[in-house]
Amino acid sequence: MTALTRSLWLFAVAFGVPQTLNELTRKSYLELLEIAPTVQFSSTAYESWRNDLEAEKQRESKRLEQEEKKLQESIRQQRARLNTLNRQPHKDTEPMTEERRQVHCSIVKAVRQLQDKRTERSHGLPVKYDNRLAKAELLEHWPGKLAEIRRARLEDRAHLRAHGDVMDTGVRAVGDGQAKDVKLGQDTIRELKGYGLMPPELDDAAIRGYAQRLGDTIAAHSDLKIPVQVTVLQSKEINAFALPGAYLFVTTGLLEKAASESELAGVMAHEMAHAAARHGHRLMMRATAANIVYQAAQVAALIFTGGAAGIGAYYALQYGFFGLGMVLNLALLGVNREFEAEADQLGVQYCWHAGYDPRGFITFFDQMANEEGYVKSASWFRTHPPFYERIVSTFSEIEYLPAKDNLRVDAAEFHEMQKRLTTEIRKRQDRKAPALRRFPECDDEPPLKDSGPDRAPTGSDHDSWCAIFPIRPSPIPFR
Repeated sequence: MTALTRSLWLFAVAFGVPQTLNELTRKSYLELLEIAPTVQFSSTAYESWRNDLEAEKQRESKRLEQEEKKLQESIRQQRARLNTLNRQPHKDTEPMTEERRQVHCSIVKAVRQLQDKRTERSHGLPVKYDNRLAKAELLEHWPGKLAEIRRARLEDRAHLRAHGDVMDTGVRAVGDGQAKDVKLGQDTIRELKGYGLMPPELDDAAIRGYAQRLGDTIAAHSDLKIPVQVTVLQSKEINAFALPGAYLFVTTGLLEKAASESELAGVMAHEMAHAAARHGHRLMMRATAANIVYQAAQVAALIFTGGAAGIGAYYALQYGFFGLGMVLNLALLGVNREFEAEADQLGVQYCWHAGYDPRGFITFFDQMANEEGYVKSASWFRTHPPFYERIVSTFSEIEYLPAKDNLRVDAAEFHEMQKRLTTEIRKRQDRKAPALRRFPECDDEPPLKDSGPDRAPTGSDHDSWCAIFPIRPSPIPFR
């Protein structure tokens, strides 16, 4: 929050023009951390607002559901029209061919819109309201938490908190046994690639080298006892994840989206913390990687196709990180409230030790909270859920850490990497690559990029065509 913004806020409060909870929960997390000590709402006001928000969410969900039903009915009518056309003679006349093409286009368009609505209702909508709930909790509880932190520092009790031995990072006992996870990570990667669930790797040596160097810098100031291996995946989805054994994956979408090097460092440090604390291993004690991958892939296929697994689902999973996120998020990535909060805290420490401004992770988190486009934000928040505990754990740790001058926010090398990535992506788009032939050619459609790693991986184009002519693959076996 800038000094001017804070001054305007204090002026508004002083002259009796306070903002409502609705207005406040649309601000960034960083702004709210500054504002929270100046805000006072009763517990009744918070409860009433939460009830209103839930009612609003339900109304929005019903609206989207009704729009889905209208689209389903439109698809049914258009298919009925096809049946009528197919019962008529002279099917190969030019007028009949044109009419059939128009019906095909109407179906493809409606199916794409239907998939977008389903994604919005099932993923985008919950994320939107979860973020607002987390912000309300921040306003309600952060002032008390901040006072507690300051008392602990004043009374020299800060080191007694969990992972308070921050000056011993690298030699303390965090995630003992990391070396045992290397084989698990290798096996998981091999299985994911074998089943087409891993987007292809970027082949640009300079960009890969930059990502690895940044990863090495952070790892050298972390609790990892094993080398980190950073892989850049060609996917427009904005995400990152770490598999057991310190295998760190970042997408080209993330490299493009990050606004500064400290934002990228914050995301990578958070993922390294999952590997260092062995969260994936701890959640996989009762399950094998194969079971998780196979079962989640079937669930993802049902979500993508609305209940009918087809070749569209295969390609959606092959090229879309969104599918990968659903496969991995629960067991392999260590996503639960306790582990996310711990990874946030440790990630802050690793950034601080490495000389980066640890607030970068939150500024990136804010970006994603305001991201337009439900597939992208749903993918990020599927593996980085927005709940109050993780925001508080991040900023609590920032408050606990000793002040350090000259923390790095940005670097020229980061922006040089982004420019190179933009150039590389354009080259790949101009390059003629193998593509799925999609029929029909519709006049009002946006240009279709190739179906390889550079296209936006929503899966909707494949699913649209598959919805017209479903092809059922062999089922993925459960083990």
